[in-house]
Amino acid sequence: MSNLTDFFPSTGGSSDITDPKLMPRLATGPVSSTRYIKISNGAVTSDGTTAFWDAFTGVALSEEMSFLTLSATFNTYETVLDVSSSTNGGYLNYILGSYISGGQTETYKITVDGVATEIVRAPPSNSQYQSSILGWVAPGYGLDGTTTRVSGSMGEQSAKTSTYNQPTSNTVYTNTVNGFVYVYANAYTLPNSPWAYPNLRFKETLKVEIKRSGRYSSGVYDNTAVRHKMI
Repeated sequence: MSNLTDFFPSTGGSSDITDPKLMPRLATGPVSSTRYIKISNGAVTSDGTTAFWDAFTGVALSEEMSFLTLSATFNTYETVLDVSSSTNGGYLNYILGSYISGGQTETYKITVDGVATEIVRAPPSNSQYQSSILGWVAPGYGLDGTTTRVSGSMGEQSAKTSTYNQPTSNTVYTNTVNGFVYVYANAYTLPNSPWAYPNLRFKETLKVEIKRSGRYSSGVYDNTAVRHKMI
């Protein structure tokens, strides 16, 4: 008969993810609003608005949300988040990249406890502009301008969908490049409770840097953000 050590090895173990390469990689476009978040007034807003990015610059969650507008100095890393030391570490929830066009690249350098990993997003040369998400989020979004939401799973607050975010049959834009799943005109909603999802664990230090070879456009399309949780 088996004993408990068959199921729970004496060496212990953890379900925490520590390798950035295991984070989901999503790329979506070519529409100007592909990422959504529920803000304080109950409305769902998109990354094409300043209200979306204001959620990452507010005081209330300043210790969990980091924001950076990338400059026009290309092929140079810029730091979005830098946790130089911490007592108990924490979790990286997700990274939001900027908008880039086909043939351009955006590289994410994620340094976890001193170990750096580079992940390159490279839209197909025949594609149009797209944004990105590294991490765990929900597909779909609620209808704009309303405050009533259907509660979803895993801490998601906006589980309604519309025909806008359904994949099309256009196979030119439905592919995987460098691990980024790219589905034409897909939309994603960022969870208000990201700690209910899987996350990337760091013990002491975490740094997220982004560089790109070009950009789709200026303004909100240059914005990037990171959400993390200290413990």
